[in-house]
Amino acid sequence: MKKNLVIVNNEKCTEKEGSIFCENIEISSINEILTREFNTKLILRKSSIQPIYKINSQTASISSNIFSFVKSVIKSALKDKTNYLIISVTPYTFISFLFLLFFRKKLFLYLRSDGEKEISAILGKKISKIYKLAENIMAKFCTLIVVNKLISKKKEFHLVTPSQIDEEWFQDVKHKNRQQIKLLYVGRLKIEKGIYSLLEIFNKTKFENKEVSLTIAGQGNKPKNISKNIKFIGHISSRKDLIKQYDEHNIFILPSFTEGHPQVLIESLIRQRPVIVFKEIEHVSKNYEGVFVVERNPKALFDVIRLIDENYKKIIEKMKKNKYPTKKIFLNQLDVILNQS
Repeated sequence: MKKNLVIVNNEKCTEKEGSIFCENIEISSINEILTREFNTKLILRKSSIQPIYKINSQTASISSNIFSFVKSVIKSALKDKTNYLIISVTPYTFISFLFLLFFRKKLFLYLRSDGEKEISAILGKKISKIYKLAENIMAKFCTLIVVNKLISKKKEFHLVTPSQIDEEWFQDVKHKNRQQIKLLYVGRLKIEKGIYSLLEIFNKTKFENKEVSLTIAGQGNKPKNISKNIKFIGHISSRKDLIKQYDEHNIFILPSFTEGHPQVLIESLIRQRPVIVFKEIEHVSKNYEGVFVVERNPKALFDVIRLIDENYKKIIEKMKKNKYPTKKIFLNQLDVILNQS
């Protein structure tokens, strides 16, 4: 008999024609996976985002404000033998946590990135300290699930490797000629993702006699400071089209200020594209060949691009030895943790 599991998630979602959509593929995937093993219910936050990833759930509750959100949580808590998976620390999830603690529910807290660094980048260090306090309180009373050991200082936690990777990603890897160096960014257009910092650095970088372009793929408004060698193509919804973009570029760049276990890093490495990251997230380079860590400035960016270009074939050969997490492995990890009594 399946156990009951409520997923409490602050991710912005929207309704369209009777279906629910979110802007983060991992949320859609987690629900899809857990529905096979649990009777799931999702409590979500309503927003006006563009429909991207469909959530297959007939038992979802979408709330337009924090009061109706918490009301849905309390209503669900009145049922017996229900466990809760809380995703991320936010005002919505923290207040929900306090009520669930009162009802003595079995709680799991899933942290996908270093929220303190994200909040610091967006709202400043003072607010980030408040966030960290809330996270520490929640971690003390929840079974903690993290994607990276650096996320939490709690001694006891479960480490998972989030992945959407299946066999299609490994098929027919293509390499175009490299007469032009083509950089690719895939991700949301938000401050904490470092995209605006990257644009500023890219525009200041002197590439000497090298022809270098940057393509930006992701959800959000087209950035204002785009030069002639920067192209914005918006969100890519099709996996086939996304794989095509990786194959049409030489180097992937991930400029985030904070990351847990970035999916795009794995995708680009599988397609045998070297990856550039900045010092703030150097931890993501561990265990992988083909990831280059640099300082966040124009000279460092140019130097690493030149290094990769001059040693491209050797780098690709080393990358072929990498081993990657798969969606199946991720599912099994979650299943084992959440089935704890």
